[in-house]
Amino acid sequence: MRRVLIANRGAIAARAVDTFRGLGWSPIAVVASSDPQRLHALAADGCEYLEGTGLAQTYDHVGRIVEAARRCGADAVYPGYGALAEDPELPERLAAAGIAFVGPTAEVLAAARDKDHAVATADRLGLPVLPHATGNGRIAKLVADIGLPVILKPVTGCGGLGVRIVHTEAEAERALALMADDEGADWYAERYVERGAVVGITVAVDDAGTVHPLGERESLLVDGSMKLLEASPVQGVAPELVERMRADTARLVTGMGLRGVATVEFIVGSGSGPCARSHYFLEVNGRLPLAYRMCEAQTGLDVVALQMELAQGALPAPGRIRVDRDRHCLEARLFIEPSPGGAPGAITALELAPEPGVTYNCALDVRRPVVLDNIVTQVLALGGRRGAAAGAVLRAVEGSGVSGVGTCAEEIAVWLRGSGLVPERLGSQALGV
Repeated sequence: MRRVLIANRGAIAARAVDTFRGLGWSPIAVVASSDPQRLHALAADGCEYLEGTGLAQTYDHVGRIVEAARRCGADAVYPGYGALAEDPELPERLAAAGIAFVGPTAEVLAAARDKDHAVATADRLGLPVLPHATGNGRIAKLVADIGLPVILKPVTGCGGLGVRIVHTEAEAERALALMADDEGADWYAERYVERGAVVGITVAVDDAGTVHPLGERESLLVDGSMKLLEASPVQGVAPELVERMRADTARLVTGMGLRGVATVEFIVGSGSGPCARSHYFLEVNGRLPLAYRMCEAQTGLDVVALQMELAQGALPAPGRIRVDRDRHCLEARLFIEPSPGGAPGAITALELAPEPGVTYNCALDVRRPVVLDNIVTQVLALGGRRGAAAGAVLRAVEGSGVSGVGTCAEEIAVWLRGSGLVPERLGSQALGV
């Protein structure tokens, strides 16, 4: 039996173990020796231990993952989502070791990871882009030319980490001074679109270059770099604009030579500002999206299995993959609030409320400390309309409880109650255990 190393942890690793076993592969898990949370490894056929502490030294360490794949005799490595899945060094080193990578090539990942290069590629292919600049001097000129606010991002940042929004001249001066001091980091800046709608278009691309739709979604609630609520199909943007974003997504992924599952994100301006009622390219991710279960709900596919099939050269018939845009999905993510001083917490009680139409994505052991996790669970609800899905998520979030660590559950519930999506007759329920 062929072996696949699941180079991730938590709920996505547990899910990948089940999927690959169903495909006839022998799944092998990785576990950091310093990681108390190990539920993801229980169902695997074997386990490879990683020495070190923290994500950078263990689950995201390319060298240790490649060595683990060699030790267990893996034929392929599956990274799921996260920083490792976007690191071009991983497929490059796996190829040198004769091990397959379930994802894009190193060249494509490098092009997608570099925000300046990705935007330049999108611009060359005819996608609309925001005014932008890279490098301290050019960023200062951009601010002088277009004014504030602007958004600053690490050029090769992952998952919104390190993003900051600059609203005032004083903030701009401080940010530019910090960038000048941080000689080892490259920064990218672009016009900040206030109250913009962020839309993600997920597709699958086979070896023939055929683009298959996997659905699209819009962010309803964002806190910093964290998307707390996403919904599909897209309702907050004009249908003709969504159609243009679909076409731009296909143009970009084919122009980049991307293969596998990918998501292209756009931002749509609102109000009467310079970006009103227009869409602009934000970024491209050549990996499984965190919202993959929303794609699965709208297509009926196992997207993890689809990734492996595409990696093996499968060519789905054009039109075979269909998106049901009459089925409404809403997903809430209960992120863990940072504890004072960054000390690890421990979930002392966790109760996920049974709610019709709601499924949870959780692989935490309440008996063990939480050290590397940043999310308790994803709460996914389906309905015939968005309001029905929103009501189910609200009842699930308010009916569930977490003790020992803080979460964003109350923020999500407050937003849902004030959104107008959920009828007031639902009443109020207490949060927490």
